[in-house]
Amino acid sequence: MVPVDVDEEYFAMLNKALKMEIQAIVQYMTQHSKTEMLKMRKKTKPLQIITGKNKYEILAGILKDISIIEMKHAEKIAERIFVLGGEALAKAFPPKIGDSFEEILKIDLEAESGAMAFYREIIAEATKRGDITTKRMFEHIYEEEEGHYWQFDEYVE
Repeated sequence: MVPVDVDEEYFAMLNKALKMEIQAIVQYMTQHSKTEMLKMRKKTKPLQIITGKNKYEILAGILKDISIIEMKHAEKIAERIFVLGGEALAKAFPPKIGDSFEEILKIDLEAESGAMAFYREIIAEATKRGDITTKRMFEHIYEEEEGHYWQFDEYVE
């Protein structure tokens, strides 16, 4: 195994990524709860009532599914920090929750976009340090985050 050049700055980057994933989990699960609550109250058209579906119900499902993927990302990042000899430290802040379907999407698109930009920085830093395992892990995470971004974008009107 090739030794990896790690220092406090590198661990700070990885812990920031871990924080972003935990923040996403808290945000998406909180928004999921809100959209679950709204899905029945926002059914106004006969077809929505008959089929039992509206855009809030669809969004609730997407948020739940993405939360599970974000949990896997957090686990991988925390494990990588441990393997490199660091300590996984992350503190989530209160989630952002929109008041409308459109606001929720906007907040989530911003979060995914920010994560993708930061993960590109980590990929570059891991490459510079010769940490191929972390580089590949974040390339995979980046691809999934990009998928989340486009999944949210698909519903922007």
